[in-house]
Amino acid sequence: MKIKKQNFRWIGLCLACMLLGMNALADSHDYSQGKWTVSLDDATSRFALLKDGQPVLSEVCARFKYGSTVYETAGYGTASVSENTLSDVVGNGKQVVITYTSTGRPTVEQRFRLYDGKDFLLTDVTLSMPDGSALASNYICPIFSEAENLFLPQNAHNRFLTVPYDNDGFVTYGSYPLSRGNSPTSAGAGRFARDSISFEVTAIFNGETQQGMVIGSVSHDTWKSAVRLTGSPLIQSHISRLECFSGVTHAATRDEHNGYLQPHGAVKGARVSSATMMVGLFDDWRTGLETYGEVNAAITPGHPYKGPAIWGWNSWGGMEKHCNYEGALSVSDFIKENIQDQGNFAKDGVIYVGLDAWDNMNWEQRKRFVEYCHANGQEAGAYWTPWSDWVGDPSRTLEGNHGYTYGQAQSRVNGQLSGGFDPTAPATLSRVDWYCEKFLQSGFKYLKLDFLNSGSKECDHFYREDITTGTQAYNFGMNYLRERLGDSVIIDLSISPLFPYQFADARRISCDAWGEMWHTNYMMNSFSFGWWLDRMYAFNDPDHLVMGNRSDAENISRMTTAVVTGYCILGDNLSTRGSYVGTAVSQQKAKKYSTYERINDLIAMRLHFRPAYGHHVYGSNSSVDLFYAEAEDSYVIAHFNYGQGDKNVEIDLSTLGIDANQIDISRSMECWTGMAVNISNGKLTYILLNDRAKVFRLYKQ
Repeated sequence: MKIKKQNFRWIGLCLACMLLGMNALADSHDYSQGKWTVSLDDATSRFALLKDGQPVLSEVCARFKYGSTVYETAGYGTASVSENTLSDVVGNGKQVVITYTSTGRPTVEQRFRLYDGKDFLLTDVTLSMPDGSALASNYICPIFSEAENLFLPQNAHNRFLTVPYDNDGFVTYGSYPLSRGNSPTSAGAGRFARDSISFEVTAIFNGETQQGMVIGSVSHDTWKSAVRLTGSPLIQSHISRLECFSGVTHAATRDEHNGYLQPHGAVKGARVSSATMMVGLFDDWRTGLETYGEVNAAITPGHPYKGPAIWGWNSWGGMEKHCNYEGALSVSDFIKENIQDQGNFAKDGVIYVGLDAWDNMNWEQRKRFVEYCHANGQEAGAYWTPWSDWVGDPSRTLEGNHGYTYGQAQSRVNGQLSGGFDPTAPATLSRVDWYCEKFLQSGFKYLKLDFLNSGSKECDHFYREDITTGTQAYNFGMNYLRERLGDSVIIDLSISPLFPYQFADARRISCDAWGEMWHTNYMMNSFSFGWWLDRMYAFNDPDHLVMGNRSDAENISRMTTAVVTGYCILGDNLSTRGSYVGTAVSQQKAKKYSTYERINDLIAMRLHFRPAYGHHVYGSNSSVDLFYAEAEDSYVIAHFNYGQGDKNVEIDLSTLGIDANQIDISRSMECWTGMAVNISNGKLTYILLNDRAKVFRLYKQ
């Protein structure tokens, strides 16, 4: 009998556990569409995101700031759910809205857009007051989890991508292990979980399998957004904290002034929404980032550029502050006589001869320069910094003589001049009117805009009361400028925020880059992890291609950056007269390396290159060295040697998605030399010399 009693007790305990489990299951409700499920725990008000039935993120909630307090929807109060069909520019599917209410607090609506057949979902959070009154917030976080989320293989090849806010100060992208050594700035793996931040978007991926999550903002009209992440130590198998939020300011967003970090502006209204965030899990993180770019462009289309590849010259690379009228005219002649129509340079396009900063000309000379370029069959380009004040004297008269002073245009941070203009101020807009009229009247067709991050800073206040954030002000100013210039002028952004993008045709993907291998390596770091930006901008601009007195190997590598971007702006001092004549060596090199027919044919094709991997990086600026693209008739491979010494290379073509059996070896070649390729057992083998790049074109059968 004693044994039987114990058995009954054990059976009772098991039944109780089963009932508890059933109650726990009953407390969880799933809302599914396509590949995705949102699973809401009624007891905790936390949710999990699952793809194809497998957990991706668990114990997730939303957060926001109201007044001086940060609230979480976990345990917030009553949660109700509504569902309806969805059809928008992204796709078709279902919209799920979870509404959280709590006495005396804002109502919180979290919207999930689940699409049929998509590897991602979209989500955002909207705050409102129950009585309909206005509220304000400068921080809303749709995705916050401190659970140990494991969605990658458990090995040392997991990486976290850091994306910079802009391209100022020679900033770089980073591909880091989820763990680190003793130093917080350590790039290697170690005993400690890595804590880091990426602006607007990140990818968390495994370098061997390529599987990865892409998470970030896909709307950029109001907020500066970011992803903060804490990884895991040692085997770096999981993410221990993830925060995808709107409302970031940081030294890297240029919002720190004299040691004071300006807070993000508060968004105000009856309904205040975060940026829309994308959460995706992809078999290939590179496809994920390309998809991210395409979703951005679907929601906010980029500027509609329909022309050919961009070709030309810019004065800053070789002439810098020594640009002069006679010298610029002679550059136009030099290009006409030595490069134009040679070796398929701009065979089907237009050559833009561009003046950069300190062109040392008046407006009459600029107009005559434009006419001179036209006579040589070229278009002319100019340079401008619309949101930057380089003097800081508020009493100066603003250009155009419209009765404004610089003090009426300048923005202020913590009561001090910020170094930039308020893009919403009438004084600033009158200056935009004046300059745009001058550019158009002079006949310029290409405009390089620089230091645009001065217009996206958070400020004490803006002239327009309905604008309260730096991103809102930047959008307002850039839209105004684009409308004044119209669609006939190509706009190339130099130093600028990554987002928004719809006001420009091109963006310089890195900070300044000249001709030495260090600069090529630096520029290619930005392309290694920002190649996908060509889904939003028509072009990634690799900056001026300078040959100078660098080695032939470095020259070839620098010109190869034009192949992978489809953008070729020469930069050497090509002037033969005037006050600052170029050297014969740099001019001969410019002629030589810009007239390789096979290379120019590839530039003209504007191929979409992508990195071969993301967990192997080389050189002092940590760049991927191997890239590939597919054309209609061929595959193209570009391989850089960033000063690593001569290498014997063997590439398994299948890792690049290329079937070696389908390659016509008899027509395939290395494009710089024209030499035949060596492919055996599915592998391409060759020697890559120090500082050199090779470009292979493998024709399909």
